[in-house]
Amino acid sequence: MLLQNYCSNLKIYVYRISEDYYKASTAVKLYKLKVATRVGDPRKLRGKFIVLDPFSQKVISKDDISYNLNGILVVDRSWNKILEKGGEVFPFKFGVRRRLPIFIASNPINYGIAYKLSSAEALAAALIILGCIERAKEILSYFKWGENFFSLNSKLIIDYVKASNEKDVLEIEEEFIKDIQGR
Repeated sequence: MLLQNYCSNLKIYVYRISEDYYKASTAVKLYKLKVATRVGDPRKLRGKFIVLDPFSQKVISKDDISYNLNGILVVDRSWNKILEKGGEVFPFKFGVRRRLPIFIASNPINYGIAYKLSSAEALAAALIILGCIERAKEILSYFKWGENFFSLNSKLIIDYVKASNEKDVLEIEEEFIKDIQGR
């Protein structure tokens, strides 16, 4: 029951850096549907929150629940621009920075590519790891390809849900990478 309350109270924030096609942005769709809140200046957010940062050294895990988090912030920007700029998601230094472990993208632009998730997929992945499966399903239910995310990542999702800490998540990620490299 406590996890259910935690999950339903967890706020979803979007900080949009307009580098990609507005109409194709999954984050834009989420805040238009009022599933997420768009923020103009993330430094003004109150409380503790996770910033999804694909270049963070630490991976998101259930350990992060102990921070008594108020929400999750996704930075909506172009993967190509991030890579051009050497991996800087955005210059602000605040929030609890976490990267996601390996997931396979189901969005039409990066279908089948590991780690290259849309903003909606990234939020859903973070929620899955924190144990908020229903919130993750809700977020992806707004996209035609959303259900496919769960199919492509079914084994990973089962394992990540069981993971109780960062060490477990990293072991699952490492094992999955070894499996796909061994094929």
